[in-house]
Amino acid sequence: MGTGMDEVRIRQGRLSDRRALARLLASQRMATDIDAADFILVEVNGQLLGAARLAWTGAEDAFLRPIVVAAEAQGRGLGRALLERLFDICPSISVIARSDAVPFYRRLGFTDRDWSSLPAEYRDECGRCDDLAQCRPRSMRWSLNDQRLGRKNRNN
Repeated sequence: MGTGMDEVRIRQGRLSDRRALARLLASQRMATDIDAADFILVEVNGQLLGAARLAWTGAEDAFLRPIVVAAEAQGRGLGRALLERLFDICPSISVIARSDAVPFYRRLGFTDRDWSSLPAEYRDECGRCDDLAQCRPRSMRWSLNDQRLGRKNRNN
């Protein structure tokens, strides 16, 4: 992630992060009516450059809502670092991925999931989005169990 001189810190959001987080979300055309304490944040040299939040859908299942990395910081491993932290927290994570982000999620072990298996509220939210035609969303899922099975199969 970045150069050896960068100080990268991943931490839980705090109320005092609200303004900076809202700016980051707005820069990517995302909703800004949020509670910063619900997010995991990534800072580089003290500057907030990424954030992610899980919406729990069960005891061990969650939905990524959203993940964002500042445009100028993309490609530096910050999104990967955020997701790896979330993998430590939750054994099963689903996401509606923009078509241009599908390769990123696949590299991290996400697989395609049937659109109809998504909670109706998330399918409906996509259906109302003005960016739907350009976004071409895909339903994807990461599972700790799938990752373990994949490793076993590669070792056989």
